[in-house]
Parts: sequence; C-alpha cells; structure tokens
Amino acid sequence: MHHFNFKKIFFLFTFIFSISLYAEYEIEINFESGFEFKRQQLLIETLRKKNSKRKIEKVLISEDWIKNYSIIQKPFQKKIFIRIKNREPILVLNDEFFYDKDLFRFKYDKSKNDIIFVSAPQDLAEDALKIIARCEDSVKIKTIKYSHVTGWDIKTDKFLIKFGKHLTEKKFQNFEDTVNYLFEIGKNPSIIDIRYKDGAAIKYGK
Repeated sequence: MHHFNFKKIFFLFTFIFSISLYAEYEIEINFESGFEFKRQQLLIETLRKKNSKRKIEKVLISEDWIKNYSIIQKPFQKKIFIRIKNREPILVLNDEFFYDKDLFRFKYDKSKNDIIFVSAPQDLAEDALKIIARCEDSVKIKTIKYSHVTGWDIKTDKFLIKFGKHLTEKKFQNFEDTVNYLFEIGKNPSIIDIRYKDGAAIKYGK
C-alpha cells in the first residue's frame, strides 16, 4: 500500500440509485488502497447510473486502474457491496501512463504529483523500474530521463546521476559505493557520473 501524509484509513462511499420505479439499491464501495485517483470519483458517478449487478461489473472490468474487485449482493436485500483494490503506480511514463511494479500500464489521470516522472521510450519502462528499485533506498528520485545521446539521467532531491546508455550490475554497485562514501565524508555533490568503467566521477557546485 502507498504511504500518505494523513492517517491511512479505508474509504467507504455509500450512495443510492434507483433501478426501477419501485425499488432502490444501496451500494457500498470499499476502496482498500485508499482514494488516490480522480477516476475513482468518476467511477462513483458512473455507478450511480447503473441499474444491475451485471452492468456494474462491466464498468469495473473496464477500469484499468482496478487490480481486483469483488461484488456481493445479499439475497432478499437491496444492498450491493463492492470491494476494490487499486493498482499501485511506481512511475509515470511520458505524462501518459502509470506503470506498476509488474509493468502493467494504465492511463495517467493527472491525479498524482508525488510520483517519479520518466521520459523515455516505452520499451525502456522496465529499465526505469530497475533504476528505481536499485536507487530508491539511497536517494529520493524526482525524475528519470533517457537520451539516445547521453543515456540515463536521474534527478534526485540532491544531485544528478548519470548512468549512461547501458545499465549493468557494476554500475549500480559503483553508485551504491559512491553514495555510501559521500555519506560517510559528509559531501553533497551536484553530479555523480557512473559512466566510467572503473568507478565514478563526482562534480561539486553548479
């Protein structure tokens, strides 16, 4: 689950809509992962207009941000209970799509700004996830950009990291060793360049 600045709670939305001239159904939606996307509010508005369990399920299937869901309609009661678990985005690629840890792509709805923005060809999304997985424990990543000329540039809250075009285990290890060394000596560089075979080049100042 995502961590938020406010206390994490389950969000329970209840609304009633008419499905015939004589009956009303009450729907309770439990967003298990919290309320994160603008499309969740749109989903609520859409479900208001549906008048059967089958139509409700059709809507849920069409929502790519939903990882899984369950629908329970109790016999002889005018209640439908919906449990929804959101997909959890790791990055936004080219301001178009969210990607989760499984490389599942779903539409970016402009609802999250506290996320890593990546500018790169779509076929390099897996490499961007690899960078995040290997670097996020050491630094706070803001943006990741790929250039066909210079390769991967990672902007953090403190400095710029240059990985070059090819990501290797040796480069990641050099990065980790360099960050640990800088932490020990209390230095804050402006650029860490990992494109060198035998280590890293460190630049201070602007």
